[in-house]
Amino acid sequence: MAKVVRKMIDNTYMSIKPDILVVGNAVPFDIYIKRFNDFVIIVEAGTRIDEELYAKIQQNALIYIANSESHQLKEYLDLHTDGVRLIELDTPDEPDIVADALKLKGAVADIIDLEKKVALVYSTTAKLMERIFLESKEKLPREALYVCVHEIAQLARTKTNILPFIIKLMPDVYTTHHHSVNVAFYTAILGNMTYIVQEELTDLTYAGLMHDIGKLRIDQKLLDKPSSLEKNEFELIKQHSQNSYVILTENGIVKQNILKGVLFHHERMDGSGYPQQIHGKMIPKMARIIGVCDVFDALTMKRTFRESYSSFEALLKMKREMTMQLDESLINLFIQLYH
Repeated sequence: MAKVVRKMIDNTYMSIKPDILVVGNAVPFDIYIKRFNDFVIIVEAGTRIDEELYAKIQQNALIYIANSESHQLKEYLDLHTDGVRLIELDTPDEPDIVADALKLKGAVADIIDLEKKVALVYSTTAKLMERIFLESKEKLPREALYVCVHEIAQLARTKTNILPFIIKLMPDVYTTHHHSVNVAFYTAILGNMTYIVQEELTDLTYAGLMHDIGKLRIDQKLLDKPSSLEKNEFELIKQHSQNSYVILTENGIVKQNILKGVLFHHERMDGSGYPQQIHGKMIPKMARIIGVCDVFDALTMKRTFRESYSSFEALLKMKREMTMQLDESLINLFIQLYH
């Protein structure tokens, strides 16, 4: 995707379905996604939509263009599609992402090609998580989430390494909902390499997907701050793992392995983490797995305060600089995925 990211606050927007885009053609308008109360540009006018970019854009339930560019949109639709498929901004007719997630198992079963299965599970889960974070509601669609998690865990069990398929789908720029989905896939794949049973793998994947759900209680401006955090600000950010624990318990999650995986994913092997400064094997295995995957994904996505690391650079940094904090045996397993 386009590297440029700028927030627009003085325009009005219309929402469109991402499937109006046509592979092989350039778009004559800027494309935005909605991040809480801001609209963030992800594709600039004049960009040719190739298959990889198209797949990334499809991860969003809706995309947006400025109302001032509606004429360009109409011309594009008249030229490339058989009809205008627009919906008004924030109308009740938005796609029912929860319903799509609930039907995911059947939809995946109807697909033969593994890469297409991965793409459908990734995009559906990303759209569901996007809706959760956009609405900022702590009552979670538990059944829909479980269906997504189950499908991710099933894909991780396949004999083929699905990581290359996932990497193609991942956006360049960090968002909490995409980060959550990435970590869920990474934890499922890494967890499977540790030979855990299916039920435990599903629980691990659920914890991976929900590890940052506590950020619903953190001010978005603080999460997006482009400069270094003040000490008091970092203390607020650190509360997100405890918030995640509380939100899950309030939603009826009782499995301790899931709850502890979420609560302790920022604990470190040398005791330097949070919230309880536990260390070594006192940190539950699920939390250690999520911790490795969380760090890797954070390093490899572009942030407001730095550029992204390549996968090689991130793994090298983790191996050289973080073995006192992260479980080195898990880092070594992760590296095997890239051989």
